[in-house]
Amino acid sequence: MAGEYGTYDYIYMFHEANQENVAGADLALEVATGDTTFTWMCYWPMQVLSFGFLVSVAFDYNVQTAEGVIALDKRVTFGSDTGRVEVCRVDLEDALAIGAVRYVLPPRANMFCHPGDQLVCEVVTAATGGGAIAGDWVPFVMLGVWTETPANILTAGSVQSWTQSALAQVV
Repeated sequence: MAGEYGTYDYIYMFHEANQENVAGADLALEVATGDTTFTWMCYWPMQVLSFGFLVSVAFDYNVQTAEGVIALDKRVTFGSDTGRVEVCRVDLEDALAIGAVRYVLPPRANMFCHPGDQLVCEVVTAATGGGAIAGDWVPFVMLGVWTETPANILTAGSVQSWTQSALAQVV
């Protein structure tokens, strides 16, 4: 029941429609290592419930050399990699059909996000294969809002990162 301890009043899904850098929805299976264009902003106190991807073009490594691996990282300092931590990883498995969804449940370490944290999809290992490698994917993150969060919360260094403001008055 909503509002009870251990439940989520709201569950959010971050995907291509609500990313910060809208450059293109699909990523090629063989995209190079490093950060992708998928960066999401946490506006509420949240925790990561799952991280995964949707296959938008069927995967075919042809002759697999290296299986792709993607990670969800959390930036605890806005726009900076200072203090950046990994939340979880998932493999880009060979021979996945269009419409297939793969996801992982993160371990408890690093799954909690404060307002102002950024979530970044990173390619840890580039998918490589012999011949004509094919496939596209779109990452997503499912998050639950902390139900027990008070109106004002503090982050490192006692900085109020999420503060309830008074309603504006028109006079």
